[in-house]
Amino acid sequence: MRNEDRIRELAARFRETILKCNKSELPLSLADFPTGSCADASMLLGTYFKDNGIDGFILIKGKRGEGSSLETHYWLEKDDMLIDITADQFEGINEAIVITDTNSSWHGTFAKEIRQEADYRMIAASDVRKHLEAVYDYVLEVERQ
Repeated sequence: MRNEDRIRELAARFRETILKCNKSELPLSLADFPTGSCADASMLLGTYFKDNGIDGFILIKGKRGEGSSLETHYWLEKDDMLIDITADQFEGINEAIVITDTNSSWHGTFAKEIRQEADYRMIAASDVRKHLEAVYDYVLEVERQ
């Protein structure tokens, strides 16, 4: 299986699992997935990739607009590949999983601000790390059912 096919398969499985989760068991950041879920979902997806043998994804934070029209969005990149499992929260995006190159015209409308390893276990703030660990463990539990 090609690496991109494996990445697409894992991303689809992870997204479908989040959608199967009991919303009352998810934190507010994922309760209306994919809306408002991009930061946590992308970080957890990067961890999921790593745990399934695909290392090296970087979490990207993009920002566009100002003031009341400010929008932020998070996605993953590795080499020249971009993967986004929450882009469909935005008007005009109909794909549940976007896998494209890093020159995506839509993602290019965001100024890239933050780049960090996409693995919640690398987060320095222990309260955030523990929060994401509990969410990740719950998603994996649902996946095994």
